[in-house]
Amino acid sequence: MNDYEPIPGEPTATMFQSLEQIRRQTLQRCTATVGQSDRQLLFGMTTALELQGVPVPSHCNLDTAALHVTVRTRSGRPHIRPLKSVPVIVHIWSHCTPQSLIHISNGVHALHVFHVWAQLSPYLSTEDLVVLGDSILAMLVRNGAPDADKLYLELQRFIKEMPPFRGKSICRQAMTLVRPNVWSPAESSLRLGVQRHGIPDGRCNVVVPGITFRSGAAISLDIAWVEFKVGVEYDGDHHRTDKVQWRRDNEKRERLRAHGWILIIVTAQNLIDEMSIAELALRIARRLAERGASRSSQSALRNWRGSTGIGMTEDDRRRIML
Repeated sequence: MNDYEPIPGEPTATMFQSLEQIRRQTLQRCTATVGQSDRQLLFGMTTALELQGVPVPSHCNLDTAALHVTVRTRSGRPHIRPLKSVPVIVHIWSHCTPQSLIHISNGVHALHVFHVWAQLSPYLSTEDLVVLGDSILAMLVRNGAPDADKLYLELQRFIKEMPPFRGKSICRQAMTLVRPNVWSPAESSLRLGVQRHGIPDGRCNVVVPGITFRSGAAISLDIAWVEFKVGVEYDGDHHRTDKVQWRRDNEKRERLRAHGWILIIVTAQNLIDEMSIAELALRIARRLAERGASRSSQSALRNWRGSTGIGMTEDDRRRIML
């Protein structure tokens, strides 16, 4: 069995396959549309995300079925002969530069993902903008960017130095919550969900020091509070259906628990609604409290009481003096 993990905590092959299929389909539609235009087209918004392998946010106040074209000025609007079933929407983005144009293939160009993040900010909630920021950094790392932390600083600097644009204040707010090394939207939602209920910021996809698989490969956790030896793992369906993944998970968890780690396993069901997220936050708070993180756990338990109306158990009261 191969225990090597190319990127700690990276999303499943199924997610990559889905993104690649979407990329190919979008590229076909864009190529056909370029052939019907009187000038070069620059695709932006959600179309640019699909062309560059970034998951499109689940809640977006745009027609994500349409192709989105970006121009600098109104006078730059192209004339496009309409194709059946391929609606095209043109957006003005005055901040385009030659450096913001990414060549994709066959005359198809997309707006750089940093620009797309800013461009989409008026159409997303702050939380969805954070999830998108995480996904953009993850895509750039998968495509060869060497340093996720450096990328985060580059995105932060990009937004700070941008001239005023609609949504800039939302981007600044979102930047405080965007994190490098978050490899899937589900992990982003998990991290943000428990933070809303008072759980302190853990390290994302951190390599656990001093513990490896039998093969010598590094072991990582989706979210970890290393100083307290508490970790959270998100299990998608493939963790249950893929035998290799299932065996890898078992070995990882046995080795971590043997070294004193507390692990909390999370599935999509734990994130299905705010009540479920509050219950998950309470579980994490209890585990952190067992390891001495009482202050953060007090906050989570207060949030639990406020959001659910359910009082603390005697066990909770013994662990944490509210």
